[in-house]
Amino acid sequence: MRERLVCTFFGIYTFLMFSSLVYANWIKPYDFMFSPLPKIAAIVLIVGCCLSVLMRTASQSYFVYFFLIFLGLLVKQVSTLAFPLWVFVMLLMVSKVDFSKLVKVFFYVNGSLTCVTIVLGYFNLIPTFFSPRGIAPDGTVLLRQALGFNWVTLPAQVFFYLVLAYIMIKKGKLSFSALAIISGISLFLYVETNTRNPFILEILIVLIFLLLKSPLHHFLMRIFHSKLFGWTGILIFPVLTFLSVFFATIGTNGGFMKIFDHLMSGRFALAHQGVERYGISLFGKQIIFNTYRPDRPLRGSYFYLDNSYIQYLLNFGLIMLFIIILLISLALYVQYQGKKWYVLLIFILIALHSFSDPQLIYLQYSPFILIIDSVIDRVRFDFPKKVHWRMISSE
Repeated sequence: MRERLVCTFFGIYTFLMFSSLVYANWIKPYDFMFSPLPKIAAIVLIVGCCLSVLMRTASQSYFVYFFLIFLGLLVKQVSTLAFPLWVFVMLLMVSKVDFSKLVKVFFYVNGSLTCVTIVLGYFNLIPTFFSPRGIAPDGTVLLRQALGFNWVTLPAQVFFYLVLAYIMIKKGKLSFSALAIISGISLFLYVETNTRNPFILEILIVLIFLLLKSPLHHFLMRIFHSKLFGWTGILIFPVLTFLSVFFATIGTNGGFMKIFDHLMSGRFALAHQGVERYGISLFGKQIIFNTYRPDRPLRGSYFYLDNSYIQYLLNFGLIMLFIIILLISLALYVQYQGKKWYVLLIFILIALHSFSDPQLIYLQYSPFILIIDSVIDRVRFDFPKKVHWRMISSE
Protein backbone atom coordinates (compact mmCIF):
# COMPACT_ATOMS: atom_id res chain seq x y z
CA MET A 1 0.00 0.00 0.00
CA ARG A 2 2.72 2.51 1.02
CA GLU A 3 4.93 1.58 -1.94
CA ARG A 4 2.07 2.08 -4.38
CA LEU A 5 1.21 5.46 -2.86
CA VAL A 6 4.85 6.62 -2.97
CA CYS A 7 5.22 5.54 -6.61
CA THR A 8 2.01 7.44 -7.45
CA PHE A 9 3.26 10.65 -5.84
CA PHE A 10 6.66 10.18 -7.49
CA GLY A 11 4.98 9.79 -10.88
CA ILE A 12 2.87 12.92 -10.37
CA TYR A 13 5.94 14.90 -9.29
CA THR A 14 7.88 13.65 -12.34
CA PHE A 15 4.98 14.64 -14.62
CA LEU A 16 4.77 18.15 -13.15
CA MET A 17 8.53 18.80 -13.16
CA PHE A 18 8.82 17.80 -16.82
CA SER A 19 7.10 21.11 -17.58
CA SER A 20 10.31 22.95 -16.63
CA LEU A 21 12.03 21.35 -19.64
CA VAL A 22 9.70 22.49 -22.42
CA TYR A 23 10.14 25.68 -24.44
CA ALA A 24 6.58 26.89 -23.81
CA ASN A 25 7.61 27.31 -20.17
CA TRP A 26 9.67 30.36 -21.25
CA ILE A 27 6.95 32.06 -23.31
CA LYS A 28 4.78 34.69 -21.64
CA PRO A 29 1.45 33.73 -23.28
CA TYR A 30 1.82 30.28 -21.63
CA ASP A 31 2.92 31.65 -18.28
CA PHE A 32 -0.50 31.15 -16.71
CA MET A 33 -0.22 27.42 -17.46
CA PHE A 34 3.37 26.75 -16.44
CA SER A 35 4.26 29.19 -13.64
CA PRO A 36 2.11 27.43 -10.95
CA LEU A 37 3.47 23.93 -11.77
CA PRO A 38 6.74 24.05 -9.75
CA LYS A 39 4.77 25.16 -6.66
CA ILE A 40 2.20 22.43 -7.23
CA ALA A 41 5.04 19.91 -7.62
CA ALA A 42 6.55 21.06 -4.31
CA ILE A 43 3.17 20.66 -2.57
CA VAL A 44 2.76 17.18 -4.08
CA LEU A 45 6.22 16.21 -2.84
CA ILE A 46 5.63 17.53 0.69
CA VAL A 47 2.21 15.84 0.98
CA GLY A 48 3.60 12.60 -0.41
CA CYS A 49 6.55 12.75 2.00
CA CYS A 50 4.28 13.32 5.01
CA LEU A 51 1.98 10.42 4.05
CA SER A 52 4.97 8.18 3.39
CA VAL A 53 6.50 8.91 6.81
CA LEU A 54 3.17 8.35 8.57
CA MET A 55 2.76 4.97 6.86
CA ARG A 56 6.28 3.78 7.67
CA THR A 57 7.69 2.45 10.94
CA ALA A 58 10.11 4.98 12.43
CA SER A 59 13.78 4.21 11.85
CA GLN A 60 17.11 5.50 13.14
CA SER A 61 17.92 6.38 9.53
CA TYR A 62 15.55 9.33 9.98
CA PHE A 63 18.44 11.10 11.74
CA VAL A 64 20.33 11.01 8.43
CA TYR A 65 17.32 12.13 6.38
CA PHE A 66 16.61 15.07 8.68
CA PHE A 67 20.29 16.04 8.67
CA LEU A 68 20.26 16.06 4.87
CA ILE A 69 17.07 18.13 4.79
CA PHE A 70 18.64 20.58 7.25
CA LEU A 71 21.72 20.74 5.01
CA GLY A 72 19.45 21.38 2.02
CA LEU A 73 17.82 24.27 3.87
CA LEU A 74 21.23 25.70 4.74
CA VAL A 75 22.43 25.44 1.14
CA LYS A 76 19.20 27.07 -0.07
CA GLN A 77 19.80 29.96 2.31
CA VAL A 78 23.32 30.49 0.98
CA SER A 79 22.99 29.62 -2.72
CA THR A 80 19.26 30.55 -3.10
CA LEU A 81 18.68 27.20 -4.88
CA ALA A 82 16.06 24.88 -3.42
CA PHE A 83 16.68 21.90 -5.65
CA PRO A 84 19.05 19.95 -3.32
CA LEU A 85 16.45 20.37 -0.56
CA TRP A 86 13.74 18.81 -2.73
CA VAL A 87 16.07 15.91 -3.61
CA PHE A 88 16.53 15.15 0.09
CA VAL A 89 12.79 15.43 0.76
CA MET A 90 12.24 13.02 -2.13
CA LEU A 91 14.75 10.61 -0.58
CA LEU A 92 12.75 10.60 2.64
CA MET A 93 9.51 10.02 0.72
CA VAL A 94 10.85 7.05 -1.25
CA SER A 95 12.74 5.45 1.64
CA LYS A 96 12.29 1.67 1.82
CA VAL A 97 10.69 1.65 -1.66
CA ASP A 98 12.14 -0.63 -4.34
CA PHE A 99 14.47 1.56 -6.41
CA SER A 100 13.78 -0.39 -9.61
CA LYS A 101 10.06 0.45 -9.32
CA LEU A 102 10.87 4.15 -9.12
CA VAL A 103 13.00 3.84 -12.24
CA LYS A 104 10.12 2.11 -14.00
CA VAL A 105 7.68 4.89 -13.05
CA PHE A 106 10.16 7.50 -14.26
CA PHE A 107 10.71 5.64 -17.54
CA TYR A 108 7.03 5.42 -18.43
CA VAL A 109 6.11 8.96 -17.33
CA ASN A 110 9.15 10.81 -18.66
CA GLY A 111 9.44 8.55 -21.70
CA SER A 112 5.86 9.23 -22.76
CA LEU A 113 6.20 12.99 -22.25
CA THR A 114 9.55 13.07 -24.08
CA CYS A 115 8.21 11.19 -27.10
CA VAL A 116 5.16 13.46 -27.36
CA THR A 117 7.27 16.62 -26.97
CA ILE A 118 9.85 15.56 -29.58
CA VAL A 119 7.23 14.56 -32.17
CA LEU A 120 5.13 17.70 -31.67
CA GLY A 121 8.24 19.89 -31.60
CA TYR A 122 9.67 18.34 -34.77
CA PHE A 123 6.47 19.10 -36.69
CA ASN A 124 6.17 22.57 -35.08
CA LEU A 125 2.87 21.68 -33.44
CA ILE A 126 4.09 23.16 -30.13
CA PRO A 127 6.40 26.14 -29.57
CA THR A 128 10.03 25.33 -30.41
CA PHE A 129 13.12 27.18 -31.65
CA PHE A 130 16.39 26.77 -33.52
CA SER A 131 19.94 27.75 -32.59
CA PRO A 132 22.86 28.27 -35.01
CA ARG A 133 25.64 25.69 -34.76
CA GLY A 134 27.99 26.79 -37.55
CA ILE A 135 28.39 27.68 -41.21
CA ALA A 136 28.24 25.12 -44.03
CA PRO A 137 30.84 25.19 -46.87
CA ASP A 138 28.27 26.85 -49.13
CA GLY A 139 27.78 29.66 -46.61
CA THR A 140 24.38 28.60 -45.25
CA VAL A 141 23.81 28.66 -41.49
CA LEU A 142 23.55 25.22 -39.85
CA LEU A 143 20.86 24.97 -37.20
CA ARG A 144 20.19 22.87 -34.11
CA GLN A 145 16.56 22.21 -33.22
CA ALA A 146 15.24 22.17 -29.65
CA LEU A 147 12.33 19.85 -30.61
CA GLY A 148 9.95 21.54 -28.18
CA PHE A 149 12.41 21.69 -25.26
CA ASN A 150 13.77 24.89 -23.74
CA TRP A 151 17.30 24.29 -25.00
CA VAL A 152 18.69 22.42 -27.99
CA THR A 153 20.67 19.84 -26.00
CA LEU A 154 17.83 18.77 -23.68
CA PRO A 155 16.10 16.16 -25.90
CA ALA A 156 19.37 14.22 -26.17
CA GLN A 157 20.12 14.55 -22.45
CA VAL A 158 16.67 13.31 -21.44
CA PHE A 159 16.85 10.40 -23.90
CA PHE A 160 20.25 9.33 -22.52
CA TYR A 161 18.78 8.83 -19.05
CA LEU A 162 15.74 7.06 -20.52
CA VAL A 163 18.13 4.58 -22.19
CA LEU A 164 19.81 3.96 -18.82
CA ALA A 165 16.41 3.52 -17.17
CA TYR A 166 15.49 0.95 -19.82
CA ILE A 167 18.72 -0.97 -19.15
CA MET A 168 17.80 -0.97 -15.45
CA ILE A 169 14.27 -2.22 -16.13
CA LYS A 170 15.52 -5.00 -18.43
CA LYS A 171 18.32 -5.91 -15.98
CA GLY A 172 20.96 -5.60 -18.67
CA LYS A 173 19.22 -7.80 -21.23
CA LEU A 174 18.54 -5.76 -24.37
CA SER A 175 17.13 -7.25 -27.57
CA PHE A 176 18.39 -6.50 -31.10
CA SER A 177 15.21 -4.52 -31.79
CA ALA A 178 15.74 -2.38 -28.68
CA LEU A 179 19.34 -1.68 -29.72
CA ALA A 180 18.17 -0.76 -33.23
CA ILE A 181 15.59 1.67 -31.81
CA ILE A 182 18.15 3.22 -29.45
CA SER A 183 20.61 3.63 -32.34
CA GLY A 184 17.98 5.21 -34.62
CA ILE A 185 16.72 7.69 -32.04
CA SER A 186 20.28 8.56 -30.95
CA LEU A 187 21.28 9.30 -34.54
CA PHE A 188 18.13 11.35 -35.14
CA LEU A 189 18.72 13.43 -32.01
CA TYR A 190 22.37 13.95 -32.89
CA VAL A 191 21.49 15.17 -36.39
CA GLU A 192 18.79 17.50 -35.07
CA THR A 193 20.52 18.80 -31.92
CA ASN A 194 24.25 18.19 -32.49
CA THR A 195 24.64 17.04 -28.86
CA ARG A 196 27.78 14.90 -28.72
CA ASN A 197 28.18 13.59 -25.17
CA PRO A 198 24.94 11.57 -24.94
CA PHE A 199 25.33 10.37 -28.53
CA ILE A 200 28.84 9.00 -27.93
CA LEU A 201 27.77 7.24 -24.73
CA GLU A 202 24.67 5.77 -26.40
CA ILE A 203 26.77 4.40 -29.27
CA LEU A 204 29.07 2.89 -26.64
CA ILE A 205 26.03 1.30 -24.97
CA VAL A 206 24.87 -0.20 -28.26
CA LEU A 207 28.35 -1.59 -28.99
CA ILE A 208 28.64 -3.14 -25.51
CA PHE A 209 25.28 -4.88 -25.74
CA LEU A 210 25.94 -6.04 -29.29
CA LEU A 211 29.17 -7.62 -28.06
CA LEU A 212 27.21 -9.28 -25.27
CA LYS A 213 25.22 -11.03 -28.00
CA SER A 214 28.38 -12.18 -29.77
CA PRO A 215 30.77 -15.06 -29.02
CA LEU A 216 32.52 -12.60 -26.65
CA HIS A 217 29.55 -12.78 -24.24
CA HIS A 218 31.22 -14.99 -21.63
CA PHE A 219 34.48 -13.02 -21.82
CA LEU A 220 32.64 -9.72 -21.24
CA MET A 221 30.57 -11.17 -18.40
CA ARG A 222 33.76 -12.28 -16.67
CA ILE A 223 34.95 -8.68 -16.93
CA PHE A 224 31.65 -7.28 -15.62
CA HIS A 225 31.72 -9.65 -12.63
CA SER A 226 35.40 -8.99 -11.91
CA LYS A 227 36.75 -7.04 -8.95
CA LEU A 228 38.41 -4.60 -11.33
CA PHE A 229 35.10 -3.63 -12.94
CA GLY A 230 33.35 -3.58 -9.55
CA TRP A 231 35.86 -1.24 -7.96
CA THR A 232 35.93 0.90 -11.10
CA GLY A 233 32.20 1.46 -10.62
CA ILE A 234 32.60 2.14 -6.90
CA LEU A 235 35.49 4.60 -7.28
CA ILE A 236 34.72 6.35 -10.55
CA PHE A 237 32.71 9.16 -8.94
CA PRO A 238 35.42 10.13 -6.40
CA VAL A 239 38.10 9.86 -9.10
CA LEU A 240 36.24 12.06 -11.60
CA THR A 241 35.37 14.53 -8.84
CA PHE A 242 39.07 14.83 -7.95
CA LEU A 243 40.08 15.19 -11.62
CA SER A 244 37.39 17.82 -12.20
CA VAL A 245 38.55 19.91 -9.24
CA PHE A 246 42.22 19.44 -10.22
CA PHE A 247 41.68 20.49 -13.84
CA ALA A 248 39.47 23.42 -12.81
CA THR A 249 42.11 24.60 -10.35
CA ILE A 250 45.18 24.44 -12.61
CA GLY A 251 43.44 26.10 -15.56
CA THR A 252 44.09 25.59 -19.26
CA ASN A 253 47.50 27.23 -19.79
CA GLY A 254 49.49 24.05 -20.44
CA GLY A 255 49.64 22.38 -23.86
CA PHE A 256 47.82 19.24 -22.72
CA MET A 257 45.10 21.20 -20.94
CA LYS A 258 44.51 23.39 -23.99
CA ILE A 259 43.95 20.31 -26.16
CA PHE A 260 41.85 18.60 -23.49
CA ASP A 261 39.73 21.69 -22.89
CA HIS A 262 39.20 22.05 -26.64
CA LEU A 263 37.91 18.46 -26.76
CA MET A 264 35.62 19.32 -23.83
CA SER A 265 34.27 22.39 -25.68
CA GLY A 266 35.85 24.86 -23.26
CA ARG A 267 34.22 23.41 -20.17
CA PHE A 268 37.34 23.49 -17.99
CA ALA A 269 38.26 27.03 -18.97
CA LEU A 270 34.82 28.01 -17.68
CA ALA A 271 35.29 25.77 -14.61
CA HIS A 272 38.60 27.52 -13.85
CA GLN A 273 36.88 30.85 -14.30
CA GLY A 274 34.21 29.74 -11.82
CA VAL A 275 36.77 28.63 -9.22
CA GLU A 276 38.67 31.90 -9.60
CA ARG A 277 35.54 34.03 -9.40
CA TYR A 278 33.60 32.27 -6.63
CA GLY A 279 36.08 30.07 -4.76
CA ILE A 280 35.27 26.89 -2.84
CA SER A 281 33.08 27.12 0.26
CA LEU A 282 31.47 24.69 2.68
CA PHE A 283 27.84 25.47 1.85
CA GLY A 284 27.99 26.92 -1.64
CA LYS A 285 27.41 30.36 -3.07
CA GLN A 286 24.93 32.11 -5.28
CA ILE A 287 26.33 31.85 -8.79
CA ILE A 288 25.19 34.08 -11.62
CA PHE A 289 25.22 32.14 -14.88
CA ASN A 290 25.09 33.96 -18.19
CA THR A 291 23.85 31.63 -20.90
CA TYR A 292 22.01 31.55 -24.18
CA ARG A 293 18.27 31.68 -23.61
CA PRO A 294 15.50 31.03 -26.09
CA ASP A 295 13.60 34.14 -24.99
CA ARG A 296 16.48 36.65 -25.37
CA PRO A 297 19.97 36.97 -26.93
CA LEU A 298 23.16 36.47 -24.93
CA ARG A 299 24.25 39.58 -23.05
CA GLY A 300 27.95 39.78 -22.26
CA SER A 301 30.33 36.81 -21.99
CA TYR A 302 28.95 33.30 -21.79
CA PHE A 303 29.40 31.61 -18.40
CA TYR A 304 28.05 28.24 -17.29
CA LEU A 305 29.43 25.25 -15.38
CA ASP A 306 28.49 22.14 -17.33
CA ASN A 307 30.58 19.74 -15.24
CA SER A 308 28.29 18.32 -12.52
CA TYR A 309 31.07 17.99 -9.94
CA ILE A 310 32.29 21.58 -10.33
CA GLN A 311 28.79 23.07 -10.51
CA TYR A 312 27.74 21.30 -7.31
CA LEU A 313 31.02 22.14 -5.55
CA LEU A 314 30.72 25.86 -6.23
CA ASN A 315 26.92 26.15 -6.09
CA PHE A 316 26.09 23.73 -3.24
CA GLY A 317 29.38 23.58 -1.36
CA LEU A 318 32.11 21.13 -0.40
CA ILE A 319 30.07 19.34 2.28
CA MET A 320 27.13 18.55 0.03
CA LEU A 321 29.32 17.37 -2.85
CA PHE A 322 31.28 15.12 -0.48
CA ILE A 323 28.09 13.59 0.94
CA ILE A 324 26.56 12.99 -2.50
CA ILE A 325 29.70 11.33 -3.88
CA LEU A 326 30.20 9.27 -0.70
CA LEU A 327 26.61 8.00 -0.68
CA ILE A 328 26.68 7.13 -4.39
CA SER A 329 29.94 5.20 -3.93
CA LEU A 330 28.53 3.29 -0.94
CA ALA A 331 25.36 2.51 -2.89
CA LEU A 332 27.47 1.12 -5.73
CA TYR A 333 29.40 -0.99 -3.24
CA VAL A 334 26.06 -2.53 -2.24
CA GLN A 335 25.28 -3.21 -5.91
CA TYR A 336 28.73 -4.77 -6.37
CA GLN A 337 28.09 -7.07 -3.42
CA GLY A 338 24.76 -7.99 -5.00
CA LYS A 339 26.52 -8.80 -8.32
CA LYS A 340 24.38 -6.31 -10.25
CA TRP A 341 26.90 -5.55 -12.98
CA TYR A 342 24.38 -3.66 -15.13
CA VAL A 343 23.77 -1.15 -12.32
CA LEU A 344 27.52 -0.54 -12.05
CA LEU A 345 27.67 -0.09 -15.83
CA ILE A 346 24.80 2.41 -15.70
CA PHE A 347 26.55 4.49 -13.04
CA ILE A 348 29.91 4.38 -14.80
CA LEU A 349 28.13 5.91 -17.80
CA ILE A 350 26.42 8.48 -15.55
CA ALA A 351 29.77 9.41 -14.00
CA LEU A 352 31.28 9.93 -17.46
CA HIS A 353 28.25 11.92 -18.59
CA SER A 354 28.44 14.09 -15.45
CA PHE A 355 32.02 15.00 -16.36
CA SER A 356 30.54 17.06 -19.22
CA ASP A 357 26.95 17.79 -18.19
CA PRO A 358 25.19 18.93 -14.99
CA GLN A 359 22.18 16.60 -14.67
CA LEU A 360 23.53 14.16 -12.04
CA ILE A 361 20.97 14.97 -9.31
CA TYR A 362 18.33 16.76 -11.39
CA LEU A 363 15.13 14.73 -10.97
CA GLN A 364 13.61 16.16 -14.17
CA TYR A 365 16.20 14.17 -16.11
CA SER A 366 17.11 11.21 -13.96
CA PRO A 367 15.88 9.16 -10.98
CA PHE A 368 19.26 7.53 -10.38
CA ILE A 369 20.38 9.73 -7.48
CA LEU A 370 17.60 8.04 -5.49
CA ILE A 371 19.72 4.87 -5.29
CA ILE A 372 21.51 6.40 -2.30
CA ASP A 373 18.34 5.76 -0.32
CA SER A 374 19.44 2.12 -0.02
CA VAL A 375 22.56 3.29 1.83
CA ILE A 376 20.82 5.68 4.21
CA ASP A 377 18.41 2.97 5.36
CA ARG A 378 21.36 0.80 6.40
CA VAL A 379 22.63 3.32 8.96
CA ARG A 380 22.22 2.28 12.58
CA PHE A 381 23.23 4.29 15.65
CA ASP A 382 24.56 2.75 18.84
CA PHE A 383 24.56 5.68 21.23
CA PRO A 384 26.90 6.84 22.60
CA LYS A 385 29.51 4.49 21.14
CA LYS A 386 29.44 4.45 17.35
CA VAL A 387 27.53 4.50 14.08
CA HIS A 388 26.97 1.28 12.15
CA TRP A 389 26.43 0.92 8.43
CA ARG A 390 24.74 -2.42 8.10
CA MET A 391 25.97 -4.28 5.02
CA ILE A 392 23.20 -6.54 3.77
CA SER A 393 22.33 -7.98 0.39
CA SER A 394 21.07 -5.50 -2.19
CA GLU A 395 18.32 -7.88 -3.14
